[in-house]
Amino acid sequence: MVKRLEKRKVYLNHFFLILNIYIYLYGICHIEGVLRVEHIEEVILEMKNEINQRKNKKLNIKLRTFLGKLGYKRRNSLLIDKINQCLEKNSLAVLVRRQDTDWSQLDIDERITFEIWEGEGKEMKGLVESKYAGTIRVSEERNPIELYLHQTEALQEMDKAILNDNIPRFSGLLVIPTGGGKTLTAVQWVLRNVINNDKKVLWVAHRHELLEQALSAVKRNAYANLVNKRKEFKYRIISGQHDRPVNIKKDDDFIIASKDSLNRGIDHLANSWLNFNDDIFLVVDEAHHATAKTYRKIIDLLNEKTKTLGILGLTATPFRTAKAEKGLLKKTFDNDIVYKVDLKTLISRGILSEPIFKELKTEIDMTKELSEQDIKSIQAFDSIPEDIAKHIAENKIRNNRIVQEYIDNKEEYGKLLVFAVNKIHAIELNKLFNDKGIASEYVISSEQHMATGIDLSNEANRERIRKFRNNEIDVLINVNILTEGTDLPDVQTVFLTRPTISSILMTQMIGRALRGKKAGGTDKAYIVSFIDGWKNKIAWINPEKLYIEETAIWEDNTKENVKKLARLISIQKIEEFVKIIDDSIDTTKLESIDFIKTIPLGIYTFSLMIPSEYDEDRIKNCEVLVYDSTLKAYQRFIEELPVFFKVNNLNNIEFIQEEELDVLAEKVEDMYFTGFDMIPSYNKEDIKDVLRYFALKGVEPSFLQFKDREKFDISIVAQYIYENELGGKRKKEYLDEVWEQRDNFLKVYFGYSKLYFRKCLDNEILKLEEPEIYATSSKETIVTPEMININKLTLYEIQKKNPQYWREITEAVYGKAQDEKGCYICATSGYKNKSRLYFQIDHIVPMAKGGLTELDNLQVLRRDINKLKSDK
Repeated sequence: MVKRLEKRKVYLNHFFLILNIYIYLYGICHIEGVLRVEHIEEVILEMKNEINQRKNKKLNIKLRTFLGKLGYKRRNSLLIDKINQCLEKNSLAVLVRRQDTDWSQLDIDERITFEIWEGEGKEMKGLVESKYAGTIRVSEERNPIELYLHQTEALQEMDKAILNDNIPRFSGLLVIPTGGGKTLTAVQWVLRNVINNDKKVLWVAHRHELLEQALSAVKRNAYANLVNKRKEFKYRIISGQHDRPVNIKKDDDFIIASKDSLNRGIDHLANSWLNFNDDIFLVVDEAHHATAKTYRKIIDLLNEKTKTLGILGLTATPFRTAKAEKGLLKKTFDNDIVYKVDLKTLISRGILSEPIFKELKTEIDMTKELSEQDIKSIQAFDSIPEDIAKHIAENKIRNNRIVQEYIDNKEEYGKLLVFAVNKIHAIELNKLFNDKGIASEYVISSEQHMATGIDLSNEANRERIRKFRNNEIDVLINVNILTEGTDLPDVQTVFLTRPTISSILMTQMIGRALRGKKAGGTDKAYIVSFIDGWKNKIAWINPEKLYIEETAIWEDNTKENVKKLARLISIQKIEEFVKIIDDSIDTTKLESIDFIKTIPLGIYTFSLMIPSEYDEDRIKNCEVLVYDSTLKAYQRFIEELPVFFKVNNLNNIEFIQEEELDVLAEKVEDMYFTGFDMIPSYNKEDIKDVLRYFALKGVEPSFLQFKDREKFDISIVAQYIYENELGGKRKKEYLDEVWEQRDNFLKVYFGYSKLYFRKCLDNEILKLEEPEIYATSSKETIVTPEMININKLTLYEIQKKNPQYWREITEAVYGKAQDEKGCYICATSGYKNKSRLYFQIDHIVPMAKGGLTELDNLQVLRRDINKLKSDK
């Protein structure tokens, strides 16, 4: 009996062993099926292509985002093994912030960096050179860089303001326009007065490109005439693309860091550096963003930890900010402006050239194959998907248009620098230029391997740049490697044949042609953009708009500024003009109103930072157009922003998540915009931008009035033509005269497109000749409330069915509850407040008991009281 039991036990053990093996093997097979190996390989290959197109050859994202791209929310050992195999197969290395930690062990919300590993199968052991930290030896030679007058003036003013009286605390602004050399000026000052005296420098910016520019300037200026008391000093550059705060050492002399990395590693900054160094000089690049809470956290820590602290903010545009924001800026930089010079002065001195912007439409539709994922990828990485980039690069019509534009204007354009989409594009354009008899060359990065097999060495690139510099060729085509650094002073024209969403990259590309005559450049610079059809799916940076935003000082009420504002508005209204000339789009409502009402009363103008889960913050310059139709709604919305944020518990939030932003924007629409007859209407994205700005800054955006807008009212021109019976040749001569007249504001407003001007004018003439057409077309079927028993619907249902009536009854209820001082009064508690956000409309007799939605049965209650009532 015992033997039989033991035998049965052995059989059972064998059975369970086989069963476990079967379950394990089934699990592997099953999970392998779920893993979708091909999809993982596709995603990793896409990431590799993405990295190849990025300037710094890296991609920094959250682990959660990476897994999401693969289609997973959690990790398991099989998935990790498969990912590692795919990464190794594609020569991708994963860098993590914590040393001796595998990426798979990180918290799901930690960030990881991918880069192409060029180890050729060799393991890296022991000590290796760091690209992001080291020692700069001071050259005994004299610095060959000569400063301009404004830079010398700036250094003198900084000496007076900062060095006098040994003040323990200083914070001021250095204001120099883009292209005027503010980075160089600040670097020379801190090298001579801070590093030279064994003190420490912390240089902070929000983008890695700005950090790299600063480090490049430091290395290029480490000469004995600036640093004569030291033989060497140590630097470290920190960001998601560079070194990590955990590696900060107490003897680092010059730390250049992104504000986000410093905030994430602020304990390392304090414990490893500030605890040992209490005499610090802080430089804040793009200082008009320093009012953000993330900057304040760093500045507060420095104030707490140091005995002596100097702060210098660098900016081109401190005056673009709202009046209230200027107050915040003044609190951060309480010594105000140390030195400023305006754009007009630098152009008149020949240091900068005067830009002339030109847009050429290619008429090529880029949206046919554009998926939602493509749009997200472009917005996240500023990189056009490979198939679309290939379509652009190999499009013969587009490429011929680019080359022909130069041939037709060769005398005017002079030396040309072309920014191409990718390497294939550079090669295609170069061949076309050469075929047409234009001496051209191209330069591309030799670190990336071409599908064509062409591989260029750095030596070949240098030789081609030398030929361009020495006027041996007329045209130089490049892919991203001549945005900054290389000295090409006499470029007269830049062709922007690749779009970008990066304001920094666009500034660098424009800046290539902005060297004035005194700086070895030209009097005028031509910035020519080739615009493809993206149907507003991507917020590409407009170079002219960016230039106006970064250089205009709106407080100066000059004719030139009126023109600049008109052009800024024109760029925003291009889509509207295009719709008017497109017969397939019904714009009858817009065309039927008085033309003066289609001209904005002004704009809310502001700049904000938008965080990205994939990369660093993106800068967005915003212009919110405000019309007669939307003025009251925007005024109420802007005035009540503080209350709106308080009611929605947003006061401690700096960046609002996209999902929540959608919900909040809908609330704003319902509260302030729905139910009004708004032609032209508002843009929901503008509402989101205002909410983003208030969360970031805590102040209202400034309103810039469009003065003399009557000058743009073409109904006056139409009236003259109609009353004087101008037709045929006489009409054309008169319109040509109006269009070509000196200081023509109309030409600016219509974006220099006579077609837009004529189409809008023809509509105005038609209104005078055939008024009944517009009178008829503007009528709508009116549904009276009685026909659908509208008073039996809830307010929410009424809002959806008939927003105009909903707005009427809402206004009437609030009007009934308002006292002579403008305060709304709670019907039950007597609580008073001027903001509607504290109140809700309530039925006196509930609808469940037969109450109707009509004025006599509606009252205003305080929100909390109404909630208690509804809970009963």
